Amino acid sequence: MLHPSTSKAPESSGSATDIFCRAWSASTADNNLTLHGFRRFKTTHLLSLRFLEDEIAQIDHTLYQAGLSLNLSPSSADRLGLRHSKRDRIIPKINDVVTPDFILRLRDLLKQYDEALAAFNSIMTMETFSLLDDERQSSLRDDLSLFEIHKTRLLRVDLGTRTRTDPFQRWLHKYLRAFRYWRLSKKSTNNTEGLNASAGGRHHWSYQNTILIADIIGRVVTAALTAVFLVAPLAILSHESSKEIQLAVIAVWILVLSFLVSLFLKVSSFEMMAVSAAYAAVLSVFVSNVPTNA
Repeated sequence: MLHPSTSKAPESSGSATDIFCRAWSASTADNNLTLHGFRRFKTTHLLSLRFLEDEIAQIDHTLYQAGLSLNLSPSSADRLGLRHSKRDRIIPKINDVVTPDFILRLRDLLKQYDEALAAFNSIMTMETFSLLDDERQSSLRDDLSLFEIHKTRLLRVDLGTRTRTDPFQRWLHKYLRAFRYWRLSKKSTNNTEGLNASAGGRHHWSYQNTILIADIIGRVVTAALTAVFLVAPLAILSHESSKEIQLAVIAVWILVLSFLVSLFLKVSSFEMMAVSAAYAAVLSVFVSNVPTNA
């Protein structure tokens, strides 16, 4: 006979109407930060993974001890190092341990663990922004201090992954967030209500699209440096007719370019070599057309 479920819905702050009102407001917002920003729950995800890991580790230990109790000779290579494995004093019988229920539980835990790892990896590659960048959402979190809001990361589910984000852009992200935190913390010292100072009336929410700003600045700086690395050495070489000086100038500029590309851009070793080779080819073509001293 089926019995009605006695489980209760998870408790949350506010009534159902308040919760729906906040969700509806965020889901119909005009700004992309509010519309596509979702909490990441990084620590909670990690705790869940650790709990699963601990359960599987206990089963794994039981299986290893059961396997060692067979007293079979390890393989010649002994890749697992079974000859040096530590054995428990009391080992339960295999028939008492490896049961159909045990196998089903192991499969279920491994499936949960593998799916959770893959999902967490996918989440951690998504673009993030600080909750502080979205004043509208941060004003609802009266349970957090300004510093906690600054440290809280939200996911941008409408953007691609950040696997190709350059270190220079990440550096810009960091300092743009730090600047906004400094500005708001300085402002909050003169405001006893902090971020929740909008009482009544229509309030104009402020947003900082750090991802977009860093992307634009990164592109502008990259374009400017590219122009400098093309024009400056050509201007120097056009006034030098000595082959030794020309070669020295080319070598210095190639080394500097390679160093900057490796440091500020997320490129592979092969891509860095290709960029350096192409740059050297451009300078070499120009040098070949410069007249030398008789």
